Amino acid sequence: MEDYLHRVVGIYPTRAAADAAADELARRGLARNRITVLTPRSPVATVAGEGRADSDDVLKEVLREGAIGTAVGTLAGAVGTAAIAAANLTLFVASPVIGPLSMLGWGASLGAIVGGAVGATHSKGDVADLVRDALSSGQAVLVAHAATEEQATFARQIVGDSMAEPGTATGKA
Repeated sequence: MEDYLHRVVGIYPTRAAADAAADELARRGLARNRITVLTPRSPVATVAGEGRADSDDVLKEVLREGAIGTAVGTLAGAVGTAAIAAANLTLFVASPVIGPLSMLGWGASLGAIVGGAVGATHSKGDVADLVRDALSSGQAVLVAHAATEEQATFARQIVGDSMAEPGTATGKA
């Protein structure tokens, strides 16, 4: 479980409410260096690192989606080629080698373009966008980095309870 990392994010109307939840998390055993409370005046570098995919991740995603699209496009081109060949159309009579190859090429190219476009539209910055939006509207954000499943479970409970009843860290009045 060395690589286990789970972020629990809570959005609070005030810094005091976020600090109360952070205190409760620390009391329950989560190390203080794994708890971050962000406010609209937090340094930009702290906020920018939260949950944003770096350019290598985006490139890998685009390449993966492009490769999948190429494979699907090639398969579609092969099916189209077989269908035209079965219909005995003149494309294959005039050039029996180049006709099918051009059909496969067009299918692969179209698949790669569509797959790459799909890969480019996927965004992994949802957490960063959520944090940025909350901070821009003047709210405080608590981010707890859980190292174990147990920590993630109690962090979700504490953060969830504290957000359910504003002004308390445990959700109890």
